[in-house]
Amino acid sequence: MSRRLNVARALVLICGLLAAPVVGAAELSFSFTGVSTDLRTLLQNAMPPVRLNTPPDIADARMAAFLRLRQTLEAYGYFDARWQEQVAKRDDNYILTFALRPGPRVLVRKVTLRVLGAGRGLPALRHILGKFPLRRGQALNQPLYEDWKAGVLETLHADGYAMAAFSRHEILVDRNHHWADIFLTVDSGDRYQFGQVTFSGAKIYSRSFLSRYLYFRPGDWYSPVRLAQTQANLRNADRFSEIAVRADLQHAANDRIPVQVQLRALRPKRLKLGAGYSSDLGANLALGYDDYNALRRGEHAHVLMTLAQRVLDVSTSYIWPVGNRFGAQYVAQLNYQHLNLIPYSAGVFDTGFGRDWAVGSGATLGAFLSYQKIIYTINGVSGQSRVTMPSLRYSAQNFANPVRPFEGDSWSAVIQGGARMLIGDANFMQVRAHGVWRRRLGARWVVGLRAEAGATWLSGPIDNLSPTLRFFAGGEGTLPGYAYLSQGPSQNGVVLGGRSLLVGGVDLERLVARNWGIVAFYHAGNALNSFAAFRVLRDMGVGVRWYSPFGPVRLDIAHPLVAPTVPYLRVVFSVGVSL
Repeated sequence: MSRRLNVARALVLICGLLAAPVVGAAELSFSFTGVSTDLRTLLQNAMPPVRLNTPPDIADARMAAFLRLRQTLEAYGYFDARWQEQVAKRDDNYILTFALRPGPRVLVRKVTLRVLGAGRGLPALRHILGKFPLRRGQALNQPLYEDWKAGVLETLHADGYAMAAFSRHEILVDRNHHWADIFLTVDSGDRYQFGQVTFSGAKIYSRSFLSRYLYFRPGDWYSPVRLAQTQANLRNADRFSEIAVRADLQHAANDRIPVQVQLRALRPKRLKLGAGYSSDLGANLALGYDDYNALRRGEHAHVLMTLAQRVLDVSTSYIWPVGNRFGAQYVAQLNYQHLNLIPYSAGVFDTGFGRDWAVGSGATLGAFLSYQKIIYTINGVSGQSRVTMPSLRYSAQNFANPVRPFEGDSWSAVIQGGARMLIGDANFMQVRAHGVWRRRLGARWVVGLRAEAGATWLSGPIDNLSPTLRFFAGGEGTLPGYAYLSQGPSQNGVVLGGRSLLVGGVDLERLVARNWGIVAFYHAGNALNSFAAFRVLRDMGVGVRWYSPFGPVRLDIAHPLVAPTVPYLRVVFSVGVSL
C-alpha cells in the first residue's frame, strides 16, 4: 500500500511541472480587473506573458504594454477606456495589473458591401458575403472583420482570381456618439489559369520526372493552395536541398500566370548511418543505402539494415514511377526479420509487389501482393506458417511540420487476408487502422488524441494464425505503462495474442521552451478475442519531449493502473535517427 502511495505522490509532483513557468529570463505577465469575463479572456489572449531583458527594463515593457492594451481595446470597440496600472514582483517575475474602466462600446451603424469584377457571381463568394459577421447594432469587433476579409480574398484566390483585392476597406468611427460605419469594396479582377512551368537546377532529373511533383497542370485555374502542395511534394521527396515554387504574377499575360520552380538536387547516391535506443526494442544501429536516380530515370533503390537488441531487419525495395501523376508508382520489396520479443520469437521472410496511387493531398492508396514464410516459437511450441496475402492500404500525413508535430493529423488503414487455396495455412481477413490528431490550445499548449484498432476474421482457432499476424498490446505505441507486446489474451499465464485490438489515448503537452515540452498522458485498451472477455487495461504518466532536428526524443514515466507489477513505474525512452 505504501509503495502505491509513493507512486501516486511521484506522479502528482511530476504533473506539477505542467504548471511551471518557462525556464529562462524573468517574465512580465498581465492581469485585468473591472471588466467582464469575456473581455478579460480576450485581453489575456492578446497579451500573453513577455520575456524581459537582463536586467529587466520595466519602463520600456510598461510602455509597450500600454500601446498593446489600447490597440486591443479599440479593436473590440472600446475607444474611451481608462485604466490605472500597478506593478508587483513575485519571485523573479513581474505582474502588471490594469484596473480598467472600459467605457461605452462603439456599435455598428451601417455596413456597405460592394463587389466588382468577373468573380462577383461566384457562389462561394456570395456565400461568404452573406456571412459578414458585423450587423447594424452589433459591437465593433475588428478581429472578426479582418478574419472575414482574409476569408474573402482566400476564396477568390483559390478559385483563380489571383489579383483580387479590396479597393476600399474603411471603418469610420464617431468617438463622441459611439458608432461606426463600415465601407467595403472587393474587386475580384480577372480569373487566371496556370501558365508555362519553368524548371531550373536539379538537371540530373528529367523535366518530365520533375513535372510529376506538380499539384497542377498548365491550364488549371490558378490556386495558391496548389502551389503550396507542389512545394510540399518536392520537400517530402528527399531529393532536393533547396526548393522554391513561385507564381510570376508580374508577367501574367492572356489570363495565364507562369510558374518558376527553382531546385538544387541532393546527391542521388547516399549512405546513411543511424543509431538510437528505445525501451521497446533496445539499442539499435541502422545502415542504409539509397539511389534516388537509379538507371538515371528517377527510380529509387533502397537498402536498410537495422540491428537492435530484439530485432534484426534487412529490407530492400525498388520503386519506379509510372505515368505522369505524383504518387503513382510500382513497388517491389524483399525483406527478412529476426524477432526476439517477449511473447514469441520468429524469423520472417517476406517478398511482394504492388502499386501506389495518390488520392489527395498527402494521401496514398496502395494495392499489394506479398508472400510470407514465418518460422516461430510461442509458448514453448515451434511452428511455421505460409501466407500469400493481398492487401489494400491507405495512408495520409497532414502534419505541417512532422519534426514538430503540434498541428495536424495522420491516418493509416490496411485490409489484408489469406486463404489456403492461395498457398497459405489459414483462411482469414484482417483490418488494421491507426490515427493521430493534434491541435494547439494557445501558444504553449497542445492536445493530442490517438487510437489504434484491428480485427481478424479467422477460420479456426487463433493457433492457425502466425503470431506476427496476431494482436498484442503494451509498449510505446499502445500502452506505455506495460512492457512491449506483453498484454493480450493468455492461456495458463502465457500471452498468446488476440484476434482484435482496441487502444486509445489522450495527452496534454505544455511547451516550456522552443524545442522542449512536458506532457501528461492517459491510455486505455488491450488486445482481445471477444468483447465478452475484453479486459481493459489503463495507464497514465508524464514525460519530456525534445524536438530535435531529426525528430522527437521521448522520455516518459508511465504507471499501469490495472494489474500493476513491480516496478510500478515504467520508464519509456526513445531516441534515434529515422532512415
